[in-house]
Amino acid sequence: MNLSRQIKDFAYSLGFNIVKIIPAEPSKKDGEYFEKWLDKGFAGDLDYMKKNPEKRFNPQEILPEAKSIICLAVNYYQDLPGPDQSGSGRIARYAWGKDYHPVIKKKLKKIRKFILENSDSVIRDFKLYTDAGPFLERSYAAKAHMGFIGKNSALITKEYGSWVFLSEIITTLKLDYDKNNNLRGLSCGTCRKCIESCPTKAIIEPYLIDARKCISYQTIENQKEIPEEIRKKMGNRIFGCDICQEVCPHNCRAKETRIQEFLTHIAGPDLNPEEIDNINETQFNEKYRGSPVKRSGYYGITRNIKHML
Repeated sequence: MNLSRQIKDFAYSLGFNIVKIIPAEPSKKDGEYFEKWLDKGFAGDLDYMKKNPEKRFNPQEILPEAKSIICLAVNYYQDLPGPDQSGSGRIARYAWGKDYHPVIKKKLKKIRKFILENSDSVIRDFKLYTDAGPFLERSYAAKAHMGFIGKNSALITKEYGSWVFLSEIITTLKLDYDKNNNLRGLSCGTCRKCIESCPTKAIIEPYLIDARKCISYQTIENQKEIPEEIRKKMGNRIFGCDICQEVCPHNCRAKETRIQEFLTHIAGPDLNPEEIDNINETQFNEKYRGSPVKRSGYYGITRNIKHML
């Protein structure tokens, strides 16, 4: 069995659901689109996205002599355990359990170790990414035929819809590349459900998102006061927003994740505002240790709760 097949089998054994390998080539067209998006101010205060944009679409800028990209996806979907609890704050699905960044990064490190132990090549170098670093993940996942980019800008897979976390291993190793495309006929077509369902109209046109209008951006990334016109449309969502995914017809294929860390709830789907009212910042940090909810911080969550409808 060749190394590429061994890598895939090992990644599957760790819980990854889709694994593809493609050449580490620049994605100039997507890079130009990204830079235009930045120029229009749609990134809001996400200043980290504005640093070294050329790295995002050229793997050689990240890792000189890069030859291959191992693209991986892991399903994180879970059904709501019950109806929305009256008076509770809604949490986006990705944040119910443990933070996916360290969970997936640990798995990527195991794959790197596996490659080092099973490769005959002397020249081996790697860069590991999981939604943290200058790399156009969705662009390269689409190039790898893991799925297609939907009108809500999410990567939509054939097997799991858009409920997937993406990650990559960029390496100087020359591996065997995937060439098959099993996505024939898979697209958004004329569907506009995500566009029409977004309460803040953050999807200003197909495939174009204004982060400043997005409930996820406002409840997680925005460190200031939330604009009044957004507050009126947040409903009970206090950390993230799944609306454009929940209405997507492709997500009828959703399957429950097998990753125990995601199934082990810390925040869970609903957060009781009274519970937050009765704890201080230190207690908040301890209670939500290891949870993505800590990204908003005590101030952010209390601010979001204040604006619940």
